[in-house]
Order: sequence, then C-alpha cells, then structure tokens
Amino acid sequence: MIRLLIRRLALGFFLLYLLAVTWPAATLFRSPEPMVFGLPLSMAWPIAWIVIAFIVLLVLDYFENKGEGE
Repeated sequence: MIRLLIRRLALGFFLLYLLAVTWPAATLFRSPEPMVFGLPLSMAWPIAWIVIAFIVLLVLDYFENKGEGE
C-alpha cells in the first residue's frame, strides 16, 4: 500500500519536474540575475531540480527494497 503511494508521488514529482525544466516554465527563470550560490538563476533552477530528483529516487529505492532482505 505504501509502495504504491510512494510510486504515485514519485511519478507526480517527475511530471512536475518535466514541466518545470522545459520551455513554458523554464523561461520564467532564464535571467542572469539574481545569483544563487554564485550561479545565475538559469543554471541554479535545473540543478536544484536534479538534486531534488536524486533525493526522490533515494526515497523510492528505500521503499522499493524495504523488506527484501528479510
């Protein structure tokens, strides 16, 4: 039950990720100012999504492999 919920949440996140880094939404963040950790916003925006996606995949892997070793 929890695995199905986690899978659906991950799928929803990656659909949101797709919308956030492609043409319509990415144009909102293409300005060189402000700087975020020394990077322009147009670079920091996709990097932030990549880091969050990595965390989502770690959580998904944890719940998928939970109980296999028993």
